[in-house]
Amino acid sequence: MMHKFFAKTQFIGKNVIYLPQCHSTNTEMQTFLKKTTLEEGTVVMADFQIKGRGQLNGRWISQKEKNILMSILLNPTFLSLHQQYYLTIIQGLAITDALGHFIANDVKIKWPNDIYVGANKIAGILIEASVSKKSIDHAIIGVGININQQEFGTLKATSVLLETGLYQNRDHVMELILLYMEKWFQKLKNKQYEEIILKYHALLFWRNEKHTFRVQGEPMEGKIQGINDRGQLIVEIQGKKRTFNHKELIFIK
Repeated sequence: MMHKFFAKTQFIGKNVIYLPQCHSTNTEMQTFLKKTTLEEGTVVMADFQIKGRGQLNGRWISQKEKNILMSILLNPTFLSLHQQYYLTIIQGLAITDALGHFIANDVKIKWPNDIYVGANKIAGILIEASVSKKSIDHAIIGVGININQQEFGTLKATSVLLETGLYQNRDHVMELILLYMEKWFQKLKNKQYEEIILKYHALLFWRNEKHTFRVQGEPMEGKIQGINDRGQLIVEIQGKKRTFNHKELIFIK
């Protein structure tokens, strides 16, 4: 089912597949790719996901027609395998740029793939890449962003509506995200790594603050310094810099 395309972008969102509901937009994109060739920048969007996926098998809980649930197809063949983490970074930057139009401050990127406002999650990113030999063939960038939802049960979550008191047109917010995604993707293509990492570090949740983390079951106090050139998190613990992969460290308080 086709949807309107987004006029202001150059290639992202020119081809939009709209589904009233689906299992997950990433899974749907994979299914379409098995059957047909899709142009780069194709977006699959849905009003509801039956099996939306968060990190660590977490469920992404989203009410019908309230939020943005979409997947974007990119062909970042110029990236080497160890640079794959840049895709998560630029999507995080695109979301924070777009949300900055509505929420004045405190929109942060929580390593590795969540967006927070204050202490509450507002968006999540799930990237699935198809790789060959030494480069990335294509990547599916899955994004869930809380826009007009007000109830999250016991989850520590928020939405644009809860932060601002205003309902938003989801297509308008989505177009902003796609525009910024295109901007950052272009910078990545142009190898503007330093600019990307500087912006990322400026937005990094808990950076240069003392917090408690759990490492191998043990609570430890540390300060996030940033990320290294493999996308690992650098945390200073007891005066020593340690690096962590995803799932090796849990944010406590």
